[in-house]
Amino acid sequence: MVAWVEAMGVSMSNFVVRVTSHFCGRAYNVDLVRWDKGGSGMKVCKAFNVSREEADKEALRVAELYDATVERYKHDQTLA
Repeated sequence: MVAWVEAMGVSMSNFVVRVTSHFCGRAYNVDLVRWDKGGSGMKVCKAFNVSREEADKEALRVAELYDATVERYKHDQTLA
């Protein structure tokens, strides 16, 4: 995976895993965000409406795969 990503010219440090509270307030979502050089990001959902334990497990798994950092937000926080 890493060799393919590096061959495509993508820096692994451009990835962030975001754990946000689901709008219902009792569950969480996990997204992988890839930032480009212009500052724009593309988000891919990795887990949706899952428990805190499931969200933490998935966030750590995805962060390890993409060498990404994990960010956590509450539903009412700005994600910019």
